[in-house]
Amino acid sequence: MTQGIVHKELPPEFVDQARAALNKVVESDVLASSPRLRQFLTYVVEETLSGYGDEIRGKAIAVEVYGRRLDGDGGGLGLVRVEAGRLRRLLREYYEGEGAGDDIRILIPTGGYKPTLTAVHPPPRIVPEEPGPQTTEAGHKHSGSRKWMVALGALFVALIASVFFATDLRPALTQNATDNSSAKLAALRERSMPSVQATNLAEQTRGMFFPLFDLKRQEIALTSFRHAIDLDPDLPSGYAGAAQILALLAYLSDDPTRASELLAEASSMAESALERGPTDGWAKATMGWTLAVSGDTEAALRRARIAVDLSPEDGHVLDLVGITAIISNDPILAAEVSDPERPRFGSGRFGANSIWGTSQLMLQNYPACIEAFSMAAERGLPVSAPSLMMLATAQHENGELAAARAAIDEMHQTWPGFPANKVASRFFEHAPETRSRVLETLEAYKPKR
Repeated sequence: MTQGIVHKELPPEFVDQARAALNKVVESDVLASSPRLRQFLTYVVEETLSGYGDEIRGKAIAVEVYGRRLDGDGGGLGLVRVEAGRLRRLLREYYEGEGAGDDIRILIPTGGYKPTLTAVHPPPRIVPEEPGPQTTEAGHKHSGSRKWMVALGALFVALIASVFFATDLRPALTQNATDNSSAKLAALRERSMPSVQATNLAEQTRGMFFPLFDLKRQEIALTSFRHAIDLDPDLPSGYAGAAQILALLAYLSDDPTRASELLAEASSMAESALERGPTDGWAKATMGWTLAVSGDTEAALRRARIAVDLSPEDGHVLDLVGITAIISNDPILAAEVSDPERPRFGSGRFGANSIWGTSQLMLQNYPACIEAFSMAAERGLPVSAPSLMMLATAQHENGELAAARAAIDEMHQTWPGFPANKVASRFFEHAPETRSRVLETLEAYKPKR
């Protein structure tokens, strides 16, 4: 490794100040519950201050911080990308709160892992000078200097204004989403009251998609979506909802013939939704989900990403994309759409937590997976047999053997007929490493007969 030149560019006193700033961040409340992110930040800052900033790579972070081997399918690199995104958000939160007065700010620009260490100073106070009777060459220089100072002051004000605007932007986006929904309903009201009823029914019903394995719940939801289609056959939402349920029932069916019939109807419904709403995020996400169930994961992920672009904050669309990404073995996309820090509106809170926890299991970020599933009940989220199965696997891999056994025992006691092995094999069909870990955990803690 070639020695960098950072110390030639940064005075030793600045390096000392930077390390003090690093200590303030890692000891802050924002990072208090994220020991790995504290290690991540410490590693990249110390590498930079030691002269190796330009040589920081995701592979090194995966090995040095997360203890990963890089001879597998690249899950370590995916984990680093996800964790870097979380760290960037927490740093922004820190400097918007308890770190607002820090003299040095540490940020990690997107596109890499080398941090920037920026000294933050208030703009110099400008003292106006009385103009002299004559303009000399020195006078011209002072005048130019004052102009520069004024310009810098204006830039500082603009930066403060931009921070204020960015802070207030998220509520505005949520309000705009609400306003757009109201506008759509107003337009439908002009068309017919059945259109309004169909839209409301579909919107209310789509939140019933989770928990996935409650088949009675899914059958009720399917009936509601079919009724929405009857109310207004020209709206995409009824078809999108019916397609997502039919594809799920096909995915969970034990009867190959029945599964094929359900999937064929799901595909037809998804196509009908897209015909009526070619730029509708829900319709696009449903098509992605249906393609994933059919086994065409490449096309499924392509549609899923388009759906996110069309509806980046719609909770239900994000959930559909997340479950599509999981069964298509793309935990990075699943983590992106289910990130607890991601803004979302409407339905989607319950599913997002399970998708996030599962994505972290697939990325082998076991502490994050454990946190997601073990805290679900305290956060008012439902606990299911699959969530206990995932939790136990993460605990087993993390060395928490007693906790893993307790989770498996609870799963068998509360859901005695749950086909855990079959669900794990089906759910992680395209993620063999995760499937093996889950099945090994189920075998290790299976009840003694």
